[in-house]
Amino acid sequence: MKQSRNSTGLPGRKLKRLLHQLCERAQDDVRRISTHEETATHQLRLRVKKMLALLRLARAGIEKHTLQAMRQHLRSVKNACAGNRDHVVQSRLIDKLTRRFHLAPKHRPQLMGLPHQAPPASYLHHQLYAMGQLIDSTCIETLSEEQILAEHARCYRKGRQLMKLGFETKDKRTLHRWRHRVKDLYFQTLALPQLRGSERRIKRARRLGHLLGRDQDLANLAGEPAFAMRRSPWVHVLNEHRDHLRERYLSLGHKLYEPPSARFSGKIMGCV
Repeated sequence: MKQSRNSTGLPGRKLKRLLHQLCERAQDDVRRISTHEETATHQLRLRVKKMLALLRLARAGIEKHTLQAMRQHLRSVKNACAGNRDHVVQSRLIDKLTRRFHLAPKHRPQLMGLPHQAPPASYLHHQLYAMGQLIDSTCIETLSEEQILAEHARCYRKGRQLMKLGFETKDKRTLHRWRHRVKDLYFQTLALPQLRGSERRIKRARRLGHLLGRDQDLANLAGEPAFAMRRSPWVHVLNEHRDHLRERYLSLGHKLYEPPSARFSGKIMGCV
């Protein structure tokens, strides 16, 4: 099919090929875990998140039960690698906050538990192999650019709805859901670089995802018993830092989702 000069450049065939490439590179990441655990695990989780975001673009070309199975395989990989990531991130965050707020070493609580062992490579390979087989079984290659962009607009609309909720509540689950939709928008826009305003959206979504992720890390830390003691200086430190972050992520969220959903949809559909 001949593409127009302003085409998004992401027909169904290309989207399916991109998913396959990400799945293959994820297998390579698994092979590297034994020698470069931290960096390989980070790359693996990143590729899984990209695949989850792109599956939303491909939804119209995937049977519902197949889509559920694909998400389950990817989440199994992501969750299996989450333990060490969370422990490393929390330890680094504690060190950073201790220095920033000049807390004495005696006030630095120790995290409960020990780092997790890396999940068996055979388990991760199995999940990713099954994912590759399911990609083959789909009809993603039949999707038109219009269908793919319609799903992109849906992702934007859902993120904008959650942004509005974020202004009304500090609920951890709501902010967590918003962060996932921001990440989806980021990864999808990376795959749709020819859309008008994509460069600015990529920068803002990447930064917003980082801020929301940092807030989530702080919220998780605040839930640890050692950091929730009434007389602990950490209660004030965590609350103050989260309040500062809140101002920043709400301001940036307003900029990212400034165009109403209908206008955003009309703008991107005009690129086809």
